[in-house]
Amino acid sequence: MSFLKTKNFLSLILVALAAFVLLFALSACNSSAPSFDATFPIYDINLHYFPSTHTLSARQQTLFQTPLDLSSDDLIFRIYANAFEGGKIEFSSIKLNRTPVQFEIFGDDSTILRLPCNQKGELISVDFDYTVTLPRSSTRLGYNDSCASLCCFYPVLAVYDDGWNKTPYCDIGDPFVSACSDFYVTATVDSSLTVAASGSIVEGEVFESDGETLKTYEISAENIRDFGMAIGNFSTLSQTVRLSTKDVDVSYFYTDDPSPSATLSYAASAISVFSQTFGDYSYPTYALAECPLDGAGGMEYGAFATISPASSTAYQDIVVHETAHQWWYGAVGNDQINSAWLDEGLSEFCTCYYYKLTGERARFDREFSKISSSYGDYLSVMSPVGFNATMQRPLSSYLSEGEYTAVVYQKGALMFRHIYSLVGEATFLSSLRDFYSSNKFSIATISSLTSAFSSHNFNIAPILNSWLYCKDK
Repeated sequence: MSFLKTKNFLSLILVALAAFVLLFALSACNSSAPSFDATFPIYDINLHYFPSTHTLSARQQTLFQTPLDLSSDDLIFRIYANAFEGGKIEFSSIKLNRTPVQFEIFGDDSTILRLPCNQKGELISVDFDYTVTLPRSSTRLGYNDSCASLCCFYPVLAVYDDGWNKTPYCDIGDPFVSACSDFYVTATVDSSLTVAASGSIVEGEVFESDGETLKTYEISAENIRDFGMAIGNFSTLSQTVRLSTKDVDVSYFYTDDPSPSATLSYAASAISVFSQTFGDYSYPTYALAECPLDGAGGMEYGAFATISPASSTAYQDIVVHETAHQWWYGAVGNDQINSAWLDEGLSEFCTCYYYKLTGERARFDREFSKISSSYGDYLSVMSPVGFNATMQRPLSSYLSEGEYTAVVYQKGALMFRHIYSLVGEATFLSSLRDFYSSNKFSIATISSLTSAFSSHNFNIAPILNSWLYCKDK
């Protein structure tokens, strides 16, 4: 098989170069035009998954503009595959602008890849040839008896903000800060398997190669924060959701779900309801895949989520929560390492608020009563031993998943419920609509949130400060 989609990727390079030249031309003609000083990564990945050895081989070409204020003579990529016990990524070749380069892997769990580069503000490409060994686990990256999760498998360009983000990987929470990027992926798998992934998928023809019967999937996912994929013996259901600006194809890939139609309807309903409430969903597709997850109900990615088999009473909450993440984390990004409450707390609030939006006011009240009671119980038990209720802090400071859940999810949701009660529903919704539209495809901060409310004449900064930095309640 051909690894590089030369023709397709050449067209991408030409488009990117045209945009690059045009923006600089505009800047030269108009001093008020914005400078083109941000990275715009494009990932072209061609991979082959081998289920017998639970490995994948990949060739990846990443195109981006280096920062204009590059303060170091290197590029930093994150290689999260090494963070998973039993997982490993090995490089056979790395090239910068088609020239082989020496590279260094370092950091906790060997998750930081350094390449030499002193080119500031230049359009460059980095080519990787690598093999990933999947661990046997039910996590973001791994295989189990029902599927393989291929998330966090590829080298991803680190975010640059006055320096490359080199924060160590953390087992608690979602230890990522990710810029939006475009992904073009070709996945070759055994023909008996089905691929679920971020973006639009086109199935290729079945073909024979070296005694194997294979199928190729062409996937395109643009303006997403990270690419997720699952491979398994899935059955599939789909539904079209009609929004004010477009139609969204919603798909569900499942193995053991006894009520797959209900699960699909939860996702489709959440896409519709949140679009009407906060602004239209940002992507043409949304996919869910049923994959076991140790200690988690679901996991969000760009235009894609995995959900773990769960009881029927909890499944709707899980699906709605992961779908809410497509607004808060997916389109509107945040620093999930230091401000995890901004996406998790807001998505947990939206999970409860969904029921009010769909006419179940009593359930809305019940859900918050349960959250308040659960958080209060945790607080009363853990306070005597030094429980830290500060919300604005790094993931590495949390002592356990229980503390993280209580502070980030539960206290976070209660904080947004408090703001909702203080400012009123109309101001709250108008502010979140502005927060969404103003920060879509960027990385939002605390000031981004306060600005959205300030534009509607409400200063939430003192409220945020009292919740985010309080250590004991």
